[in-house]
Formats: sequence, C-alpha cells, structure tokens
Amino acid sequence: MPGHKLDVLDTIFHPRSVAVVGVTGANDRVGYNLLQSLIHAGYKGIIYPIHPRLENLLGLPVYRSLEEVPGPVDLAVIGVNQYATVEVVEQCGRKGVKGVICVAGGYREMGAEGKALEERLIAVARQYNVEVVGPNTLGLINTGVGLNATFYPIRLPRGRVSFVSQSGGVGLTILQKALDEGLGVNKWVGVGNRSTLELSDYLEYLARDDSTAVIGVFVEGTDDARRLVQVAGEVARRKPVVFYKVGRSDAVNSAALTHTGSMAGSYQMYRQILQQFGLLVVESALEMVAACNALAMAPIPRGNGVGVVTHTAGPSIVLLDEAGLRGGVFPPFTESTMERIRNIMGHNPAVVLKNPLDAAGRGMQAATFGRLAEAVLEDPLIDLLVAIYCLHLNWRCPTSEILAAQEKSGKPVVALYISSLEQVREERELLHSRGIPVYVTPEEAAWGVSALLHYARQRRGVNR
Repeated sequence: MPGHKLDVLDTIFHPRSVAVVGVTGANDRVGYNLLQSLIHAGYKGIIYPIHPRLENLLGLPVYRSLEEVPGPVDLAVIGVNQYATVEVVEQCGRKGVKGVICVAGGYREMGAEGKALEERLIAVARQYNVEVVGPNTLGLINTGVGLNATFYPIRLPRGRVSFVSQSGGVGLTILQKALDEGLGVNKWVGVGNRSTLELSDYLEYLARDDSTAVIGVFVEGTDDARRLVQVAGEVARRKPVVFYKVGRSDAVNSAALTHTGSMAGSYQMYRQILQQFGLLVVESALEMVAACNALAMAPIPRGNGVGVVTHTAGPSIVLLDEAGLRGGVFPPFTESTMERIRNIMGHNPAVVLKNPLDAAGRGMQAATFGRLAEAVLEDPLIDLLVAIYCLHLNWRCPTSEILAAQEKSGKPVVALYISSLEQVREERELLHSRGIPVYVTPEEAAWGVSALLHYARQRRGVNR
C-alpha cells in the first residue's frame, strides 16, 4: 500500500477533528444522525457541524461552511446528496482535509449517469490527494477513540475484532450479532463503492493495526480480486482473517451491481482461491461472528484433537458432525485418561465412556463435570476442550470448575451453554474475561471450534 493511503487511513480512523457537512435539525434525516452518532459514541475530538442556516445543534455551534471552520479538519463526514457531495469534496480539498466519508448513493450502482458522476468525484479527490470512504456507504467506527462516523447512533463494546463490509446492512447484521454475543469490536467500515480505497487497502491497514487481532470481511465482489486475495493471504500470516463471500446464486450478480456497482463473480472460484491462500471462508453472518468470537478470545490450539465433556449427548453429536466436516478430529482417550474417567464416574456407569464423553446425570454436578474436564484436558491427544452444559435452575453451572481446569492445562476451551442469551449473560461475561468463548447453540460452538482448528492447521503449514 502506498504510504499516503496508510497515513490517511490512520487519520480517518483517529481524527483529532471531524466536520459533519449537511447536518439538519430533523432527527429523521441522515445529517442529524451523523452528528448524533459522534456525540452518542463519546467522541472526544473537536466536532464541527456545518449548515448554512443553523446556529446550534445538539449543544454544538454550527458553522455555515467549511471555510468558516476555525481549525484544521482531519475527517469530513458528508451527508448531502450525490451531486452536492462532489462539490463538498472539492471544498474539503481546498481546506486541506485528506479523508472524507461520502454517505450518499446514486453513483455507478445507478448506471451510466451515476458512473460518470462517480468518475468526477474520483477526479476531484485525486486532484486534491483526498481519500474517499464510499460513496454509498454507512460510514465507519473506531471504538478505541469513541468514533462512530455512521448515521446509526449505537454504542459498541471495545474489543479486538475489526470488520470490513461491502454492505452496510450486512455489516450492521454482524455488529448486532456481535452485540448479542458479547463480542467486542475494534473497528468497522462499510466500504461502499470503493472509489479510491479498495477492500485490500483496508486489509493492509488493519494488518498493521496493533489494536486489531482478528479481521472479518464481507465481500460482494471486487474489480481486483487477485490483489484482494493476495493481500488477505499475506495478512492472514499475521492475524486471522475470516471471509464471508456472497454469490452462490446467479441472481446475485445483478443485485450486487445495483447495490455497490460490483459484479459478485464466481462464488466457487472465490472460495477455492481464498482457501488456497489459507483463509477461513464462512457462509453466514452468524458463522462470521462465531468464528471471530473464538479467534479473538481463545489461543490457537497446537493440533486438531477435540475433546468433549457433556451431560447430554445430542448437542455433542451436532458438534461432532459440524466440526468433523471442517477438519476436527475426536480422538479416543488414552488408557490413563480412561482410568481417571472411570474413577470419577464409577466402574459401572450407565453410559459408554468415550470421546465425546457423555457423563449423563453425574455430569450435571458441577464438581464432577470439573473433574472430568480436567482429566480430558490433560490427555496428550486433546488440544482443545468443548464443555457442553444445559443451564438449570437447581444445578449450579460449572463455570468455576471449567476455569480452573483451563488454567491448569493452558489449552483452549470452548463453552457451549444451552440457554437463552439473557440466562447465560453473567456466566458468559466471566468466561469471556478469561479467554473462553461461550455459545448457546451447537452449530455456533462448532463454527467457533472450526475457526480455531483452521488456523491451527495454517500455523502448522497444513492446507485443508
């Protein structure tokens, strides 16, 4: 990536001052919400709302134009229509603003006239050396500095996962699911039409971003697929990258073209090439969040041996099926481990002792569950433990026992707590704080486990 783009992206994500062009007093308009989002997220830099007739808005003085802003502007968020946006970008160039977010649509996704307008926007941006996020974008977020430069006033918990999305709506889906799952977010950007900044540019920036540990990418299509895949493959050598690529049906090409002006391209070709470069490819927003959740919290296992402890067999069978299809191996326990298990369970248990280990009724006792988890984790063939427990009113959840077993072994643990999100919230917060991802469905737990196993294989130089 040229040094200029890297420097400007750093300014865009860490602006000391933000101008919001096109604010309005009506709370159902984009300009109002762009300003409210910055305030609501707790942005500590200087905010310059701009409107030719307003004097104050949301407690801030409003300036009539960019020229009247008294200080330098690092980032301009532009909430006017597509025609006026081009003029504002030119004003930004004259003001010395190097990064702009262009929210308006109506460019190349609309056909020949829109394409010509976007080419004019790009020409103006290049004339003044301005980098454009968008156009046709929701904006971007950096929780590390309280920056929400979108028109959705939401607060996100800080974390170490960053997302790059070609769709604002899918990007919001991912963010809302991350909120539900207690997954902390670092940065988020909707790339829109990618007029001057490509998907690969954001990836290269995030690869160098120490506060980002995992990157999730949603892709419709791109004009430079080769560069995107090559860059993503290079980035994945530093930190995990998770791709969600849409386009399994022929109908997607037309829809994507009128959405962000991109052809979706061959789904199978993308998938095969991404996998050749060692990248994890997922098939839904739910799988994206589940994978990123595990990768952001748990250490990468040394191998692909999965052990399971549960008191109910059904979820473990789903896990076995899902994770097994994605490279998971459920080895038989060693004889010394089996002897420990028999000593815990008694020599005439009412279940077959094997991996996955269904401890039935005895496993509902937290102390017993913990002893079994410890025995399985200490098995030399087991690299990762999945602890499956159904929350109950009268049986204590084995959270403290799972934490003790994990701390003693140092191996990664994934918890599947069958419950509602509300019921598991307190237990999940504790486990998350200690690096154990928590899921409430077998499928999501399997996706998390599979993500860890995928990058375990990559680190060992084994391609699927």
